[in-house]
Amino acid sequence: MEFQGKVVLITGAGQNIGEGLVRRFAKEGARVAAVDLNGSLVSALETGSNGAILGIQGDMSKLADIEKAFDLAVEKFGGVDILVNCAMVRASVGLDQLDERMIDLATGVGIKGLIFCSRRAAREMRKRGGGVILNFSTFYTRTPHKERVLYTGIKGAVEALTRALAVELGDSKVRVNAVAPGPVLTANRAAQGHADPDKMEPRYRVGPMARFGTVDEVVESVLFLCSSRSSYCTGALLRVDGGLTLA
Repeated sequence: MEFQGKVVLITGAGQNIGEGLVRRFAKEGARVAAVDLNGSLVSALETGSNGAILGIQGDMSKLADIEKAFDLAVEKFGGVDILVNCAMVRASVGLDQLDERMIDLATGVGIKGLIFCSRRAAREMRKRGGGVILNFSTFYTRTPHKERVLYTGIKGAVEALTRALAVELGDSKVRVNAVAPGPVLTANRAAQGHADPDKMEPRYRVGPMARFGTVDEVVESVLFLCSSRSSYCTGALLRVDGGLTLA
């Protein structure tokens, strides 16, 4: 298997796409450090994994927690080959409702945390001859929507950081890419009734495929960018949105 014996550290790993990635990488033979602010969620992933998954509670806006997560992963598994920066804070409020606490927390996780995670990952990857960093953007960077100012701005920065990190780390044989999912039918969305096509908001129907994506479809795209099948890709952004941003 492609990821047999690889060590993957995933932030924002407790639910939805992050959880799907943890389970899939472990199924593919990887050893996975699953990091999330909610320690009980990643502890549940660890249970029954036969040692393939290490659940780590951590706040990715804090450098001390980031270093602790990597220290534990290296101690348990011996290094890091792949980093998936999936952690995020979604502040879905209007411009007038944004406050300093929201901005500090969201940028702390989405920008500062991504930079520090990538820096530490690169240090570990150099010891192993290279590696892969995968970042998460969003379709909102191309189709902005009301009450997404902070989230969209942070993800725009993530795309710029992906390109900058690809250049910065190229000599270290560390590839850096990003995915930009469209609306995904997560368990949370399904619980709210969004699985019913008749309840899909009109703004999601304008794309050629006119449907939600699935967690598995996003996971497959991430695995591609983390695998040798994309060995000549760095600084790239893969849109996984059913063509929504073409409209």
